[in-house]
Amino acid sequence: MLIRLFQEQDSEQIAQLFHDTIREVNIRDYLPAQVQAWAPDDLYFTDWTEDCSSNFTYVAEEENKIIGFAQLETDGHIDCFYCHKDYQRCGVGTRLYRAIEAKALELKIERLFVEVSITARAFFKSRGFAVVKEQQVTCRGEKLTNFVMEKSLAKYLEKSEPFVVATFYHFADLTDYKSMRPKITDFCNNHELKGVILLAQEGINSTIAGSREGIDALLSYLRSDIRLRNLEHKETTSDVMPYNKLRVRLKKELVKFGISDIDPSKEVGTYVEPQDWNQLIRDPDVLVIDTRNIYEVEFGTFEGAINPNLDFFYEFPKYLEDNLSNNKQQKIAMFCTGGIRCEKASAYMLAKGFDEVYHLKGGILKYLAEVPPEESLWQGECFVFDDRIATKG
Repeated sequence: MLIRLFQEQDSEQIAQLFHDTIREVNIRDYLPAQVQAWAPDDLYFTDWTEDCSSNFTYVAEEENKIIGFAQLETDGHIDCFYCHKDYQRCGVGTRLYRAIEAKALELKIERLFVEVSITARAFFKSRGFAVVKEQQVTCRGEKLTNFVMEKSLAKYLEKSEPFVVATFYHFADLTDYKSMRPKITDFCNNHELKGVILLAQEGINSTIAGSREGIDALLSYLRSDIRLRNLEHKETTSDVMPYNKLRVRLKKELVKFGISDIDPSKEVGTYVEPQDWNQLIRDPDVLVIDTRNIYEVEFGTFEGAINPNLDFFYEFPKYLEDNLSNNKQQKIAMFCTGGIRCEKASAYMLAKGFDEVYHLKGGILKYLAEVPPEESLWQGECFVFDDRIATKG
């Protein structure tokens, strides 16, 4: 998916996208007559070229097809914001919003505001917008309900250093994980950290963002627990806070696998450092498997990797049973985003009698951070589980 600025030749696709989105997506929240007034039969009821050229109009494009567009005015007003009817809940809106917020910060805009439909209210709320008022607006003779929402960017403008985004996991026997939750929550709140921390009896898994000082303090705090002293983390930076709040959650499993007697803290496959990964996966005798789900693989993967077509990670045992159960001597190399899924998958495979199981230490994120682009065998982008959606390879 490419996010770029509007070009004149985009006008026809944008007109059609606007019309189809309202008539096939917004129709669930508005009456047919209201939708007809909002998106009239004449696709060119407005001059799309002039309208899009007069603002910062960002376009989401995939395989030369426009799948979304959004507009920012210089006063902080977000105007049109639409995603293609066939690409709802696929990260298009998030990518467009990130482009708009980044441009707003570049322009030193302190406040974003928007009039959103009933349909879009939840999306903007999840991006940190608050409702100022509900209102009725008249559109070609029909009254429609929408919401004025706003978000302050002042605190981001005051910040001179980028946010640090830390990703980490560690398998350990945390029998007291439930009592750890309030302590970790208080610590993160005191250091203004936001993101997600998952706690389970089998360990901890997190992506957390904040200041350099805050992230360092949290890592030091966690590693003071002898069970987490070897916790390793990976870092990236972001000009904008990628999370709107902190969530510390209790889980039965850090990542759902459905096999209860697997303990990655005791035995896992052979770790492969990012610098050694290329040599391994170029070996014709090695079967390279992407353990992520279909949606993630679509963003990018390693050259020559097998896509098991998993909707969910807990389908991986069935994939093995159906495809590799009679070939346990096969040398296998696995990878995932940060490494945690490969820990569980490799532990399971060893328990099932597979001879040689390797996995990329630190996952794709560490590989992209440490392997020079000119040497990289990664193709595409890497999906990440926050508002950034993907990081570049």
